[in-house]
Parts: sequence; C-alpha cells; structure tokens
Amino acid sequence: MNSPGLDDEARERILHRDILPLYFAEAEPDPAPTLVLVTGQPGAGRSRASSTLAREEGSGITVLAGEDLRAFHPATPSSSLSADPESAASLAQSVAGWVSACIRHARENRRSVVLEGAFANVAAAAGTAERFAAEGFATRVVAVGARRAESLLAVTSEYLRKMQAGRAPSVISRDAHDEGFAATRALVASVEDSAWVDRLTVVDRTGRVVLDADNPAAFAGAGAALAAAQSARMGRFDATQWLSELHHVTDFAATRRQLPAEVTELLVDLHETSLREVIPELHVPAGGPFATAMEQKTVAALVALRKNLAPRVGPVDIAAPVVVPVGPERGGVSR
Repeated sequence: MNSPGLDDEARERILHRDILPLYFAEAEPDPAPTLVLVTGQPGAGRSRASSTLAREEGSGITVLAGEDLRAFHPATPSSSLSADPESAASLAQSVAGWVSACIRHARENRRSVVLEGAFANVAAAAGTAERFAAEGFATRVVAVGARRAESLLAVTSEYLRKMQAGRAPSVISRDAHDEGFAATRALVASVEDSAWVDRLTVVDRTGRVVLDADNPAAFAGAGAALAAAQSARMGRFDATQWLSELHHVTDFAATRRQLPAEVTELLVDLHETSLREVIPELHVPAGGPFATAMEQKTVAALVALRKNLAPRVGPVDIAAPVVVPVGPERGGVSR
C-alpha cells in the first residue's frame, strides 16, 4: 500500500525531480570511483565518519543515508505518520526504493558514493560491494566502534530533541539499536573472513582510526579492534557529561504527557546502565557523598520510569556488572 497521497508515479517524480539532481549533480563520471559502506549502530557516529570521508575525498563523493531521504516524503512532517504503523511502513518502503535507485544510479554512472547504515543483511551488503567492484569501483568498509551506553543515549536524546523542536520523529527502539550493534560486529567479521572489499577501516567513537588495512592479509584483528572500541571505558569527564545529558533528557521526558513506550524503555535501560557502568567510571570513592547522591537520583528516576513499563522490566541489580560492551554522538536537548 502506498503512503497517503504518494503513489508510484509521485515517488518516481520526487526521485528524478528532487533527489537525484541534489545528490548527483551533473558531473562527469569518476575515473576512479569508490563505494564506501559506513556501518555502526544507530547513534554511534556514522554521520561524523561519513563527513570525514567526504572531506578527505572532496566534493566528488556523495553521502547517502536513508534517514535523510525521509525529508523528501510530503507526509513526513505529519505527526500522524509516526503514529500510524501502516503509514510509517509505507514511508519506509518509499525511502528504501529511493535508496536503491540512488545506489543503482551511482553504479551505472560511475559516481563515488558513501552509504550509511547498520547493514544487518551481511550477504546483501557483500553483494552490493561485489557488484560495484565488478564495475571498476574501489570498495571499502568503515566501521564505527561506539560504546552501547553512548549510542543508546544519543538515539534517545536525538528523538527528544526533535520532539522539543515540534517535529514528528520516528522512534529507534532498543531492540533495533542493539541489532545494529551486533550487525556491525557481524559485518566486520564477514569482511575479516572473506575480504569482500578492498579496504577495511575501524574508527572509535572520537573518529580516531584504530585499524586501516588495504590488504586482506591485514584484515585479521579487525573484529578485535572493533570490540575494543565498542567496550572502551569512559574517562571521568566523559562519564560526567553522559550523566548530565541523561538527567537533562529524563527531565524533559517527564514534561511530556504522551511518550512512546519505546522511549520509556530506552530511558529505563539507560538508567540501569548508569548504575551498572557509568557511575562506577566517575572514579570517585564508592559510597562517598557524590557517588551516593548520583545513585539515589538515578534510582529515583528509574523507579518513576518503571511505573510505565511494569511488569515488562525486571529489577536492577546495582552490584551486577554489565558485560555487553557499549557508543557516542552527543548533542541532545541540553545542548
């Protein structure tokens, strides 16, 4: 079923009138075109990595992200679009079609392109890279290794920032976020094992390159480098900033009468993560007045949030360690 007011002809018209001319302005084919897949869970910092690549490659490379193409759909500003699952699914279908058309245009016209995504379907990602390689493109994967705590907060903060601005954002659920986290590891492991791209790069949450190999023999260790970046501990300054942002977004969320259950679930997870991981990384004496005050404030917020989810969410064990490594882009409602 098509999105309200947008049939197949309208989607094609938007593609050829608005999208392709903007992303692929008239230019000669690139004599040495490149395809780059930038992967990482939502909130990990893919856009920052793509921007860095665009600066390195110059104006001849196009950065393409499905989330950005949502803006071309005439129904996007409507709050009912996010509330209606059928309309939201139709929007996603339109965006997926536009992404596919842009990819095909880039390949057929030898235009360098950066594709952002979690790439949960590793076989599809590998197939895309191989098709571009067959057309003479250099191919590369850039994986952003970001800690789960940070990327989860970035996703939540971004949603609430858009809500604060009066926009109608789509919710990235905790499950979708965590699937992206696991998919990044799976994609890097596949490249490490099968070398289906020419070059493999891993960057950490700050954009620092931790591995860059253009020889399949040097791909070994990429998975370990990614896991290390995904589990890097916060310093005291970063932990303090993370906690400050969490408190700001929680205070703002408390002012909203209707908050999607998925967002409340994200906030519950973040407060559990705060108790288990982040507060201990403040490097202040356990049981001291500062640590105790932070824990009490976090527990109080967690109790209030859980009232909206019980009995779906179980109790938190403050003493239990979290073994799942955990991501970054800041700049939420407090910024």
